[in-house]
Amino acid sequence: MGRKNYLIEGGSGTGKTSVCNELRRRGYHAINGDRELAYQGDPETGDPVEGITGIAVHGHHVWRTDQVRALVAAQGKR
Repeated sequence: MGRKNYLIEGGSGTGKTSVCNELRRRGYHAINGDRELAYQGDPETGDPVEGITGIAVHGHHVWRTDQVRALVAAQGKR
């Protein structure tokens, strides 16, 4: 039987990071997408933008798609 992957999603402040931290504490491999696979960047160019705070953060939340693809590909090889 293969490994199962789960996606934890929800709005801001709903506990996604807490769930990730608890899974890690229990010895599971867990990836926090917001902290490990995303950055604050210009939505048009993808260039990183430093010092964005407040509500604008959500509009500049850019995913490192190359890293996401690499993780998905690696999962298929396990």
